Amino acid sequence: MSPAREHYNPIITGLLKEHDRLPHDKVEERKSFQRRILFLMATIKMEEFSESFA
Repeated sequence: MSPAREHYNPIITGLLKEHDRLPHDKVEERKSFQRRILFLMATIKMEEFSESFA
């Protein structure tokens, strides 16, 4: 596992658990969690891509 994944995966897992605990009618809060998760996943991909050229 890449260092970026090792760093961000626990954070993403925590956000996913919080997201899943929210009731379905809390649409805006759920979307906020989804955006944060997607941002972190994109960050991982960007770091891995940058490392591939190092």
